[in-house]
Amino acid sequence: MTGMYDNPPQPPGLRNHTPESVTAAFEAWADKHRAALDAIVANVNLNDPQTVTFENVMRPQLEFENEKYSHNLRFYQHISENSDLRDTTRKMAKWYGDFWTDMNMREDVFRARDALYHKSGLAAGRKQDPGRYITEDIAKNAGFEDAESAIALEEEWKEAIRLGLGLPSKPQRDRFKQIQKRLETIKSEFKNHHATDNGCNWFTPAELDGIDSDVIDQLAKGTGENEGRLKVTFDPSHYDIFLRDVKNPEARKRMWIAMENKCPENVPLFKEAMLLRDEAARLLGYPDHATLRIESRMAKTPRAVNNLLDDLRTRLAPLAAKEFNQLLEAKKKDCEARDLPFDGSFYCWDWAFYASKISKQEHDLDNKKVAEYFPIDSAITSMLRLFGELFGIVFVRLAAEDLERISPTGVAEDVMYHPDTIMFSVWNDESEGNDFLGYLYIDAHPREGKYRHIANFPLELGHEKADGTRFYPSTALVCNFPAPTKDKPSLLDHEHVVDLFHELGHGIHGLVSRTHLSRHHGTAGKRDFVEAPSQMLEHWTWRAEYIKRISKHYRTGEQMSDDMAERIAASRHFLQALSNQRQLSSAIFDMEVHSPKSRTDLENMDFTRRYNELRNELTGMKGPEAIGEPIYQWSDTYSYDMFYSAFAGDPMDKRMVLEKGALQDEMLILEQFLGRKPTTDAFFMELGLAESVDTPSLKGSPFAERGPVIEEGPSSEEEHKKEFNIKDVIF
Repeated sequence: MTGMYDNPPQPPGLRNHTPESVTAAFEAWADKHRAALDAIVANVNLNDPQTVTFENVMRPQLEFENEKYSHNLRFYQHISENSDLRDTTRKMAKWYGDFWTDMNMREDVFRARDALYHKSGLAAGRKQDPGRYITEDIAKNAGFEDAESAIALEEEWKEAIRLGLGLPSKPQRDRFKQIQKRLETIKSEFKNHHATDNGCNWFTPAELDGIDSDVIDQLAKGTGENEGRLKVTFDPSHYDIFLRDVKNPEARKRMWIAMENKCPENVPLFKEAMLLRDEAARLLGYPDHATLRIESRMAKTPRAVNNLLDDLRTRLAPLAAKEFNQLLEAKKKDCEARDLPFDGSFYCWDWAFYASKISKQEHDLDNKKVAEYFPIDSAITSMLRLFGELFGIVFVRLAAEDLERISPTGVAEDVMYHPDTIMFSVWNDESEGNDFLGYLYIDAHPREGKYRHIANFPLELGHEKADGTRFYPSTALVCNFPAPTKDKPSLLDHEHVVDLFHELGHGIHGLVSRTHLSRHHGTAGKRDFVEAPSQMLEHWTWRAEYIKRISKHYRTGEQMSDDMAERIAASRHFLQALSNQRQLSSAIFDMEVHSPKSRTDLENMDFTRRYNELRNELTGMKGPEAIGEPIYQWSDTYSYDMFYSAFAGDPMDKRMVLEKGALQDEMLILEQFLGRKPTTDAFFMELGLAESVDTPSLKGSPFAERGPVIEEGPSSEEEHKKEFNIKDVIF
């Protein structure tokens, strides 16, 4: 570490838990949670309005939450190599989930909150205008310090109603509570089945024709009945490459079907969960679960979601059909050239293989050649540099001696949850005041017991402590990119670069966010909004000048040519209509299973059949004959609007979207950012399905006024001769 960034004002959190310490910590949370709610009941006399105050009704719980969210114990179930620690964390998370249900259904606490909600006038305001946002003026007029406090009360009141506290009879409330606990159990079992599934397939070397030899060299060799075969797992680092590169269609089919059929024990759990959700919603007086859940999101109503999905489906269909026919024709020609049978159908296991083949032909892009320009270490370095320029922040790589110095125990390993992770302290740059922001962990490669996809995990949530000082956040970027081989570093194709930038966006969102309450910090907002900032940031990875900036050939150190960068940028919307239709099929399925016309329709629904039908209807692709999320389409369409209408012209205004977290209504934040209500125009313009929309000029660099964000590294000639490695760099 160097200079002004030597001394973070807060040490990193400890990551050295054991099964015993995790158990003790969860039990301590339960004790403190109960004590906070007991304090509310003790301090509020419903016959004395003077005692029905925010400090008495809400403050004890909010202070407990701030302390609780200062430690993410659940994280261990996703990343620990210690199976006992993973299992204990899952067990205790389930136990605490049941406890949480009990605490949040306490009628004595609800009566206190209900009294304050009505006394403040928030209840009357919501009744008069159900769609209104809580602004600072509304909050102040209701007697609150700020909008964030008023929003917290309304959130708790509405959540209590959704948990059945407004039900008139005790038998109904008891049944509702029973449903919630069973749903917690189902969720825990469902996740555990995925986390512990070690599914794989075995193939002969001949069946793997098309995969690079350095990838094949890493595959485990079979013994016994699998003698002479190689093990291909369901990890993305294996599965994605397999479907993209393997020439043998029967091998791809076997792999795809095996992946689709993993965790069969989750099928009955899924149906049970859908039926329980439906029953719970009807107990509360809602027609279905979708109406209940969407009410608290930006969309507000199922009708708004369905209107968006219908609009997308209708407008994307002609282009999607054209793209499908292009894929089908490519398959036909390939089958003829290789003397393979062609039955006139295009299957799900054909998608990645022929998409890659067409991309090579149309854009002269070979994913393997492109990946040579994105070794993971330099790609991350360049991305963090770009984020630094975008938001005026500095990333400082923490070496072992730095970690020893700032660790609460003086032991570096105690603040690193795994030795393969790398860690940064993150600061505002000089123009922003050099303030400390928090810590970023990056965990790049697969290992036993680790979460198998790419995601950002908040480790600690920022908030304002009782003494007015700041508690700073930490966040972990968990990836599963291919591990380096003896001859090559880990190389990312451009799709991986986009994914990495997206998840880093979530991490930055969490680091620059400044809220009073941990419950509103960073990505803790409505799920149909929290994706939008990262989706907006993804757009930089599709601009030729920035594609080139983050490229560096792993052998020569050279950036890719302008021509290659422009060809990558031009390929952005390659098969995108069909890709969106694939996502739409999942989104529509989500809405159908959560908004059935009747209880009987839901009971009689064949979920697997309907899922496959929708996929075939929207894409034309067939399976062998899960739940999707419409929120992703919702946020994705708005991300285009945010980028082209505002962010590209003024990327430095991070406070408007990222700093506020969920301390204001997300639609209000979005409207303030855009200066109007959001539209889908930019999304369809990008696909060539709409006329151009008014946007600020995107020419030139938006970073011209920023100062440097790279702390100078080693100065000696010998140090500069070292092979570049992210672990040696401060930036």
